[in-house]
Amino acid sequence: MSEEKPRIHEVADGEIDVWVDPGGAICLKVRSKNHDPVELSEREALALAQLLTELVKSQRD
Repeated sequence: MSEEKPRIHEVADGEIDVWVDPGGAICLKVRSKNHDPVELSEREALALAQLLTELVKSQRD
């Protein structure tokens, strides 16, 4: 029996991946060039916050 691949959400023009692990953990992976910090605009920060909130709520259901 194979596990379903989690849906990966891209934020900040693909520099941040967010997904829910099969065990229920919310995971973030930063994929910036040269391992530099990712700078988020106000819009990107709000989008990330909204996505994280939605994923937490979906875990509660």
